[in-house]
Amino acid sequence: MKNQFGRSLRSQMDKAGIKESELADALSYDATYISKWIHGSKLPSERNAERIIGQMADCFTAQTHVPDEAKREAQRQQCQAELKMAYASDRSYLIFQNYNNNAMSFADDRHTLIELTRAAFVQAMDLYDGHVSITATFDLFRLYGKEFRSLMKELRDAGVHKVELSLALEPEGLTTDYNFYAAVIIDTIGSFDYIEMSIVCRKPEQPSILVINDLLCLQVLWSVGGEISAVFSMEHSIISRFASVCQQIAESGEKLLDPAEPESLRRTNVQLDSYSDRRQWQFFNEPPAMLFPGEIMDIFIAQAEDESYARYLVKLKKVFAKRTCKARIDLVLYSSMLNEYLANGNISVGNVSHHLTPEQTRIHLTYLSQVMSENPDVRLYVIRDTVVLSEELRRAPSIFLDTYSLNIENSKKKPNDNYHISMDPRMRGAFEQFFEKMLQKPFCNRLTAEDVLRYL
Repeated sequence: MKNQFGRSLRSQMDKAGIKESELADALSYDATYISKWIHGSKLPSERNAERIIGQMADCFTAQTHVPDEAKREAQRQQCQAELKMAYASDRSYLIFQNYNNNAMSFADDRHTLIELTRAAFVQAMDLYDGHVSITATFDLFRLYGKEFRSLMKELRDAGVHKVELSLALEPEGLTTDYNFYAAVIIDTIGSFDYIEMSIVCRKPEQPSILVINDLLCLQVLWSVGGEISAVFSMEHSIISRFASVCQQIAESGEKLLDPAEPESLRRTNVQLDSYSDRRQWQFFNEPPAMLFPGEIMDIFIAQAEDESYARYLVKLKKVFAKRTCKARIDLVLYSSMLNEYLANGNISVGNVSHHLTPEQTRIHLTYLSQVMSENPDVRLYVIRDTVVLSEELRRAPSIFLDTYSLNIENSKKKPNDNYHISMDPRMRGAFEQFFEKMLQKPFCNRLTAEDVLRYL
């Protein structure tokens, strides 16, 4: 065992000045258990680990004598998180060792499948500097169900740096169950600062294979009524063969969704084309980077970082003035985003961050109100943040739809650094239905032109 838990435990004990016997008394455990945990010959049982680690964090924090309650609680949570992370790493390593027989093994229950996947994720975090690669030639969303989101949440909480996710879906499902697929896709993209998600059409004759980095491969033999049967291996020579099959399927499959490189977006005029379309659906989980008046666009042009960006902004100015303001648009924003934008003036336009003065943001929103007055087809909806919403919508990236394409952008850290595009009518149609359903929700309130001015 790598004994990350033991080293972390010893470090926390040293910081708090606690001896093994003192920790044993606090936990009501024999001191020999503490010694085994520290030296890596044993781990707390999976059933009791959560409780034991919580008690350890309480004990260590109590010894630091930090007077400020908020700082003390933050210290306790940090201590608990470090111990839990170390425990998960050692636990996953043991799972791998227990299952690994350098050949193919058989799994006949969902629990084993989830346990193996979770262990592979933790190992990938440790061995590949937070870079996790997941390739599946089947509908991973459906097979794993709610556990898929749980696994993604665990990766996010663990601080994963990059996720590469490639999978195959039967496109008919996008029509029959659009809400499920749209929700899980935006939840996955919105969960990470950086993810490259590729989805292709699955063909019935293709094998159902999953490969995680070069740590685990498995093939689902059958899945009926919640029952699963699969073979798996952790042998590198076998994994490489499975990975080769996955790559062939991914490269030959009909594309449903692809990540986009930031530098390609402006070059291919993706945003210009979308803003030019006669029908648009826009969900901004950020300030509304559209329908700027000419005077604000002139400021952006004057501040352009290079000639290429300046030319792009000149085109965008014309599109806003001649096309976007005359289109039919459903624009959805969080109420807090409007208030935040008015307070700090930060906004991204064409993959470049800008800062507007309070007066300039007022001019922008005043112009938006004017456009709404002149064109009733420009409709603005706000989601009030006090309303309890589903998790996927709270974390949702921005969604841009026109009559030809779907664009999804998670720009929480850097604009367009986490951008996905689909030109497939089935994928685009699924998100259009998802969007239209969202507009009918009671938490999505339509504003009048006068309502917009009240934010000022």
